[in-house]
Amino acid sequence: MSLSRIAAALLCTVSFAGGIVPAVAAADAGGLPTEADPAWPQSWPMYGMNPAHDAAWGASGSDAKPVAWQFAVPGAVARSTTPEDVKKRYVNITAVRDLVGIPVGVSVVDGTVYVPSDNGHVYALGATNGKLVWQFDALNQIMTTPVVARTAKGTLVYVGGGNADFSYSEAIKFGTSGASVVRGTGINGIYALQAKTGDLAWSYRTEGQDMPTPVYHDGRIIFANGDGHVYALDAAAGTLLWKTEIKSFVSMSSATLTGNRVIVAGTHPDAIYAVDAGTGALAWRAEPGNVYSSSMGDCAPAAADGIVVTQIETTSGKPGIAGSEEIAVDGATGKFVWRTMLGEGKVPPRNKDAVPMIRDGVVYTGSPVTNTAYALDVKTGAILWRRKLSRMKAAPTVDGDHVFFPVANGTIYALDRKSGEIVNAYQSGNGGFGPQNGVIVNHTMYIGTNYGWVYAIPTSDLITAKSAR
Repeated sequence: MSLSRIAAALLCTVSFAGGIVPAVAAADAGGLPTEADPAWPQSWPMYGMNPAHDAAWGASGSDAKPVAWQFAVPGAVARSTTPEDVKKRYVNITAVRDLVGIPVGVSVVDGTVYVPSDNGHVYALGATNGKLVWQFDALNQIMTTPVVARTAKGTLVYVGGGNADFSYSEAIKFGTSGASVVRGTGINGIYALQAKTGDLAWSYRTEGQDMPTPVYHDGRIIFANGDGHVYALDAAAGTLLWKTEIKSFVSMSSATLTGNRVIVAGTHPDAIYAVDAGTGALAWRAEPGNVYSSSMGDCAPAAADGIVVTQIETTSGKPGIAGSEEIAVDGATGKFVWRTMLGEGKVPPRNKDAVPMIRDGVVYTGSPVTNTAYALDVKTGAILWRRKLSRMKAAPTVDGDHVFFPVANGTIYALDRKSGEIVNAYQSGNGGFGPQNGVIVNHTMYIGTNYGWVYAIPTSDLITAKSAR
């Protein structure tokens, strides 16, 4: 951590109970509405907006028009930068993403886009113009989709701070059978911010990283994290309601819901967990076996029709080669409903899986192992179609007859939902996409890149145009 950040943290322990740098308001408020606007979503309770990760929304009867803009976070890779320049300055794309990249999807509520960044800040932007409203420094990387909910203390935005590092004292525990390993170094915690100003409402510190996105449910913020626990906090006050040990550290497996149960997946041991949202009691645990590396805890499960779907990377016994498997469990019992092997390929870097989304009984997903997009029947796991594209990790997004896949080379593919045929390949222009899922509101896709840029793109452009305006 830089000296300036340490100094800021020390100063804020005097002025703010949470010890966090206060929000910095922009000169132009970007049109932040003062009252609820029915032309926009009114809340964003979890990763992907809902349990199915179906992050598409349109105002009923609204004449809201799609918008187009671009926003670069401080330190973003300039448009004129060539791939060779990137290698010279940052060593590789992993280093770029860890400095300025937008790691996961944004959220859009009441005409404001909330953007997480690996540079440790969350940004609030005007949804119609992309202008900065406020920013907040969490003193560690932010890899959660900002959750937005209305509470007794006003509309609050929740983000988690943390990184993917292991201290040496924790890393050596991998050699000890049954030992709990804590992931995350530096300052870790969940922060609640005032939606209009970015001011800190409360913060809650944890031992491990808080990279997975929490879920807001029944007045509670519920999340799993890097110290092997699932937590429930009072959403308005930030006080602990319950804490359940699962032993597994959870990297990027954002929480989802099926009924009154919160679903997460973790590593060491590799398992999927269902926890009662009201009491924290463990309802069930499912272990698929044959999991490669940390892939079990990297994927955010999706849930629909009582079925929980996730993806794992499997060991193959071949050097540098892994398998990719889509699995479904019964949300009530944890029993496996189906397991579908998608194929084998080279071991991908970092996050090992692609996040699924579910719409109308169909699971849409990709695989960074096979570099292929898939549609599967949610009840049987049967593959309805597949389409070779490029390396992908994000949950796709559906709008009308099309499903959109953002991929590593910066392309956003528009595929026909029924056949999987490629309708268009749109070049975003600066940076690529890893776990960054697109969010579609009023026929505009809002999406961030690993070069630190945020785009608002009309879905009509994604279907017909070749590149950004």
